[in-house]
Amino acid sequence: MNAFVEFVLRLLGDVLQMPILLGEVALRDPLSTIIVAVGTVFITAAVGVFGYALAGALGIPLPNLGSGAENRIE
Repeated sequence: MNAFVEFVLRLLGDVLQMPILLGEVALRDPLSTIIVAVGTVFITAAVGVFGYALAGALGIPLPNLGSGAENRIE
C-alpha cells in the first residue's frame, strides 16, 4: 500500500481513538480535569482570535472591538 494512504488511515484511526484517550486522562483526577478544561479554553480563544483576524483580513465586515473609529486620535 502507498505510504501516503497508510499515513492517512493511521491518522483517521488515531483521530477516532483520541476522544476515548482524552476522557481517560481528563477523568483520572480532579487536577487533570481542570488542566484539560483550561487548555480547551485557551485553544478555543486562540482559534477565535485567529478566525476574527482572518475574517477581517478577507474584508468581511465585523463589529469593532475596542475604541471605535469615532474616537481616533489625530
